[in-house]
Amino acid sequence: MNANEKMVKARTGMVLDQPFFASLALRLRIKEDESCKTLWTDGHTLGFNPKFVDGLPLDQVKGVIAHEVMHLACSHHTRRGERDQKKWNMAGDYAINQILVDSKIALPEGCLIDPAYIGMASEQIYGHLPEPPPGNSPGNGDQNGGHGQDKDKDQDPGGCGEVRDAKGPGDRDLSPAETAQEEQNWKIATAQAATQAKAMGELPGGIARMVGEILAPHVDWREVLRRFVDQAAKNDYTWTRPNRRYLHAGLYLPALYSEQLPPIVIAVDTSGSIDDEAISQFASEMTSILREYKTTCNVLYCDTEIAGVENFTSDDLPLKLNPQGGGGTDFRPPFAWVEKQGITPACLIYLTDMYCHQFPEPPAYPVLWAKTGEYGSAPFGEEVRIS
Repeated sequence: MNANEKMVKARTGMVLDQPFFASLALRLRIKEDESCKTLWTDGHTLGFNPKFVDGLPLDQVKGVIAHEVMHLACSHHTRRGERDQKKWNMAGDYAINQILVDSKIALPEGCLIDPAYIGMASEQIYGHLPEPPPGNSPGNGDQNGGHGQDKDKDQDPGGCGEVRDAKGPGDRDLSPAETAQEEQNWKIATAQAATQAKAMGELPGGIARMVGEILAPHVDWREVLRRFVDQAAKNDYTWTRPNRRYLHAGLYLPALYSEQLPPIVIAVDTSGSIDDEAISQFASEMTSILREYKTTCNVLYCDTEIAGVENFTSDDLPLKLNPQGGGGTDFRPPFAWVEKQGITPACLIYLTDMYCHQFPEPPAYPVLWAKTGEYGSAPFGEEVRIS
């Protein structure tokens, strides 16, 4: 039995004993690919190295197939953004492998598992992993599938199979609308697979919980905060740093210049109802975000008026918040302070319990309300619950 026959036999065998994974795996086109180390998928193809498959027992072949479709069920092929490819694969492996093992799925020895990451999203795990060596490209590796160029071909440090970015016809990047549709297609497929497996009595508890999270996700405030600042940063183009996604095709296109931002303003509600733990968590996450940019950060402490101002630069990190003031709350002073200073910040982030009804007119810059409770809603800007 050659490797291709082994892959087909494994996938067919999963129909009865692992129907959830089989239903998703049957959506993929199997393709022999000697240029990859183990396996890979991009949401349409399941590539495999025949030597790697030949060296695995059949139950582990089923396991690595299950591993690959778990990446897709979790939309890891659409959520990477500009993150480093190898590090993103590691984060995805840590997010799914423990669930697979708990569901009695056999994985190759040495797969990435760490109890410290149980219950964490891939984006959150990614933030805890060490930075890749200098010079590593965030691309998809120099594979024959045309997924970009990278001197480091080993994008699967976990040894279970890698996930690559979803692509459109001609190996082009997906548009935002196409990316959203790809995610929706896999959510529907995942829900259908779970329903079929449950009807057969073959849906492990861990997989059922994961499916519930996929269909009704809990939004991690850290990811919202990071995404908000990233969007504020991506406000200019430069030709001095070509867009690496298109270099392999000989196209030199401008890249978004996001390393240097206008000032970021952080307003801290010091009315007394925000505890030290929330302030510490917020400061820690902002430190992680600010390390990626060259910017200044103006921190305003405010109750009914500005009680204190601190200025930080990238060299002053970690960010340490020292609340000043106390008493009532008025949301207007920080916005008035920005106007008086004559600056246009990249964004303003307001850490508050929302116990106030005194709002200014909507400003021209982005605003995020980082709420520490369920009370109240702002008439403008974006909101996220800090918990």
